[in-house]
Amino acid sequence: MALTSGNQLSVKFESDKLLFMRLTLVCSCLLLLFTAGFAQKPAIYDVVIHEIMPKPSPVLGLPPYEYIELRNISSAPVLLSNWRLAVNKREVLLPAVLLQPDSLLLLCATAAVSSYNISNIMGIDRFPAVADDSALIVLYDASRRVIHAIDYHQGWYAGGKAGKGGTSLEMINTAFPCSGKANWMASTAPAGGTPGIANAAAANTIDPGKPDLLFAALADSIHILLQFSRTLDSVAAADPAHYQLNGGIQVITCRVLPPLFNSVELKLGAAIQPQEIYTVSATGLPDCNGAISNMYNSVTLGMPQTPAVNDVLISEVLFYPPTGIPEFIELYNASRKAVNLDELRLCARNAVGRLSVFKKMGTGGRLLMPGQLLALTTDRELLCGYYNCRSPENIQEISSLPSMPLGGGDVVLLRADSMVIDELPYSSGQHFPLASELQGISLERLQYGLPTSDGANWHSAAATAGYATPGSLNSQRREDAGDSLNIAVLPEVFSPDHDGTDDITKLSWHLPGPGFLGNVTVYDLQGKQVKYLARNMLMGNTGSLSWDGIGENAVVLQPGIYIFFIEIFNLQGFVKRLKRTVVMARKLN
Repeated sequence: MALTSGNQLSVKFESDKLLFMRLTLVCSCLLLLFTAGFAQKPAIYDVVIHEIMPKPSPVLGLPPYEYIELRNISSAPVLLSNWRLAVNKREVLLPAVLLQPDSLLLLCATAAVSSYNISNIMGIDRFPAVADDSALIVLYDASRRVIHAIDYHQGWYAGGKAGKGGTSLEMINTAFPCSGKANWMASTAPAGGTPGIANAAAANTIDPGKPDLLFAALADSIHILLQFSRTLDSVAAADPAHYQLNGGIQVITCRVLPPLFNSVELKLGAAIQPQEIYTVSATGLPDCNGAISNMYNSVTLGMPQTPAVNDVLISEVLFYPPTGIPEFIELYNASRKAVNLDELRLCARNAVGRLSVFKKMGTGGRLLMPGQLLALTTDRELLCGYYNCRSPENIQEISSLPSMPLGGGDVVLLRADSMVIDELPYSSGQHFPLASELQGISLERLQYGLPTSDGANWHSAAATAGYATPGSLNSQRREDAGDSLNIAVLPEVFSPDHDGTDDITKLSWHLPGPGFLGNVTVYDLQGKQVKYLARNMLMGNTGSLSWDGIGENAVVLQPGIYIFFIEIFNLQGFVKRLKRTVVMARKLN
């Protein structure tokens, strides 16, 4: 009887054990199902890279460690289990954290965790180094889908002391996570950053940008790579109907390339022919915010050839920029070849003739086509916010430029194999002698047929062109125009009544060469000076001045006949004086 009871107890124990194991398994499954129910599969941009500290030293107020901050901007929890973070292709596995809606998670090296007095922080062994000057940072989910990516460089700091260290970069508006540099700025927090808390740079901004087609590159004779200024709607951009190529060549397929989704690879139905020039267009393409570009949507391309000496020339340099504005170096393709900029480098030559570190142009195979100008700068937005970039598609942003001392220096353009293509020894003495202030004025090349090293082949950019012409025709150039002057004031009858028709009159000119100065004064019929439009103004080859009928000290002038007295002269003794007459009319009440 006792033995039977023991057997029964043993069986009961095994049964209870099995039941416990089953309950444990069921509970585990229920827990996973519960977690999965709340942490649904995320969509792209549900979790974003929200703040980065690339260069923590010199310290302003934060611990001396690099960090990357994530933010869940969705309305549901996100489980980061098996997610990965890649910095310049070095990947790490993220901890299995359940990131709640509108919450932050700071990621840093394990040794750095104790230095931050915050709870929403996780240390990662072998935390990837965040490069000081530039880095591609990509956040992947467990299925290796790109959730968010940024490709920052030093220009995102927009100059100033912030870029020298101790200050983080912060996302401005989480409503535009795919807008790149336009939606990031240096932290304004006194400590230099806001790890684990709301960004100091946060603002309810708008995003006026559009997805312009910047350039084309050729992988081979049947594959074209199109580079856009912004992240595209990857579904729309994968439709071949958006792309056209001349010469009867069809686009067979297209692929939007991760992780930034701002470049598209086209596969052609026929090969590109050597020494032929083609035009490719991309129309009706929305970016990730739904904006469509209606202006810059076509570029030319051709099979690239190796550049020889003087095939590509230095055309313009800004070596003494205004405070907070970047320098630029402008190139001109003087050959009949399509040149791959990946083959070219820039550097400086020091006083003893030694070349500095070569600067890559970082263009992803961008082609410089025959006759094309291209200005290279570290911050396209800042440069074009100050100067009038008449051809913004001809402005290329790169990570850094060679050193260009204010007093003078030597800029060298060379191939990757170190063969020098062109070289500019420049100095402040090449500026216009009567210029009282050199800051913010570029040096422009006058003729492409004369040597770059000829100091007389360079001149200060014209005041009427805004003192620089990055990416567009130089304001000062020497042409075969004889001694002719072409001066006109149109319309000859204007009515400044703000009705949108002939509200202003414009004085326009075409001059035979560089270095002309001008005085323009408006007189009434009694010979009284009523308006000074220009005094000793450095004029470009072409330009214009407008008059709205307002006199000195903002006096509204009476209708009638007015005379433009124009005096044009240069330092070689040339003087020309002209008069032009206009009629200012006003509507009768």
